[in-house]
Amino acid sequence: MNRLTLVHLTFLGVGKPSATVEFSPGLTVIYGASETGKSYVEKSVDYMLGASTLKPIPEDEGYSRILLGLRVDDGRVMTLSRGLADSNIDVFHRDLRDLTTAPADATLNFKHSPSSQRNISRYLLKALGIDGLKILRNSRGEVRSLSFRDLIRLSVINDSRMAGERSPVLTTGLPQNETGEKSVLKLLLTGQDEPVGPTAPGSVEKKVGKGQVEILDRLIDDNREKLTIPANQSELREQLARLQTSLDAATSRSGQLIASRSVLVRRRRDLEASDSANQQRASEVRQLLSRFALLREQYESDLGRLRMVGEAGNLLGYFQTGTCVFCGADPEHQHAEHHLAETTQLAAAVAAETRKTTDLHRDLITTIEDLEDQWIDLDAEIADHAGQLRRIDSELRVLEEQLEPLTTDTSEVLAARSRLEQELTIHAQIEQLEEMKASLSNALPAPPPARPDGIPAADITDFEQVIHQTLQAWHVPGENRVTYNPTSAEIAVDGRPRGSRGQGMRSIIHAAFAVSLARRATARDLIHPGFVVLDSPVVTYRQPDNREADPELMTHAVVEHFYQDLLDDPPGQVIIIENGTPPATITERARIYAFSADGSERLGFFPPQEPLTGSP
Repeated sequence: MNRLTLVHLTFLGVGKPSATVEFSPGLTVIYGASETGKSYVEKSVDYMLGASTLKPIPEDEGYSRILLGLRVDDGRVMTLSRGLADSNIDVFHRDLRDLTTAPADATLNFKHSPSSQRNISRYLLKALGIDGLKILRNSRGEVRSLSFRDLIRLSVINDSRMAGERSPVLTTGLPQNETGEKSVLKLLLTGQDEPVGPTAPGSVEKKVGKGQVEILDRLIDDNREKLTIPANQSELREQLARLQTSLDAATSRSGQLIASRSVLVRRRRDLEASDSANQQRASEVRQLLSRFALLREQYESDLGRLRMVGEAGNLLGYFQTGTCVFCGADPEHQHAEHHLAETTQLAAAVAAETRKTTDLHRDLITTIEDLEDQWIDLDAEIADHAGQLRRIDSELRVLEEQLEPLTTDTSEVLAARSRLEQELTIHAQIEQLEEMKASLSNALPAPPPARPDGIPAADITDFEQVIHQTLQAWHVPGENRVTYNPTSAEIAVDGRPRGSRGQGMRSIIHAAFAVSLARRATARDLIHPGFVVLDSPVVTYRQPDNREADPELMTHAVVEHFYQDLLDDPPGQVIIIENGTPPATITERARIYAFSADGSERLGFFPPQEPLTGSP
């Protein structure tokens, strides 16, 4: 039976240094501080092997492609290449470590399809030599084709599943998938897939009533397969109520911020209108001042000329005895007061024009001073408006910064609410179909009994013994008697179900389940992907003061024996992701990566971000 070995995981991006880890064919340990990318390695491996999405993290910004190197037992080497948000996976039949423009040897969809071979699931199943195997689809005995994801869920285990209360067998947590998940375990324990056969006697199939029930059953199954959230209707309604409360709070806060923003926008619009009027008036005042300055010059020039006329009268002898300067008559021909009359008229005209021009000049000066006062007031008001506009713009920026996360959160809550409402609608449809089916049940013969899981007792006993030996090798406290319940798919150790144990025991039992499944498959040449990826299988245990009073607490020796057993009796390729430092005794026999730990060379999975050129 072929096995796969993970060779490397590499992130690439234009202008970015590559981020990579090389996997040992035996034991690889990645440990260190939180938020350094350890769990992201597990999620990325899962994504490359057919998971639908990979949630981005800030550190992967700028990276556009992921490479996963694989080696098959028969010597073949391949590299899977996938974009960070891509539904297609390119396959290269060589060990690829860099970005390339060369065409891929195959381009496959991430989603399994029994009717097409152009997907990564069928491609990897063929590499293992198990494509086309069947597992149970439901309790009526219908079968479906095995997906590579069915295997990966039992060998690549994230930290939440590792410590979760759900059975390691029931990987999705969806009730409609339980029969199929138990059937996958049967396939791995026995090596035998499910035969395709009739689901009920032929004579019953011919009855109209039976046909109606089957249609309803199919509709019920189809609706159950649409369910994506592992929760019942009551839990969904509680989640919906909590989301609605969050949405109401976010909407109220957004409404307050939007109202404040509207007030500021109106104030800004009013200020801009007032400022525009002030600017226009200021322009008019500037033009008037310019024109009045010219008129002032004219008045002052006229007054100067009038002064010159008065002075010229004296210079020209307008007021002296002799030949008349006005008519040229000699003194003997001049009548009485002739000279006086002419002189008086000229002097009166000059004086009258001078008074008139002086009055106009005085009024003009008053007008200019008034305009200059208006100019000063307008200039001060324009400056004040500019300051108010700057303060309003600053307040608007603060409001926008507060609104942006609220808008994003509201969008996410609305999307989550929509999903919950869809789930509740599907549940309501299932209830309606169940009621319709119940109304037909009295008129129909009893349905055929549900098909059992069909795992032979000898295989279950053997698997229980392998898990027992694994727990013993890890020095887990207790007798470690293991039992597996085929009906509930639950594992119990020393009579206590795993789901009822503390988090540390749940994690170590789940790890023992996954390792023992791989170890048994390797020893008996049964079906298995060939590798196990465990995120947080062991935690930091403290020495109990009273072991009998608190049997859940384990000694530090469990961690050391855990790693030592994986080296002494390897179940295949194992990749461990942990926070705690592994024992020093394994460093020469395992590949170790330390992220942001004492003495480590790497701060995390991704290289540190280079500062922008020219930045301080």
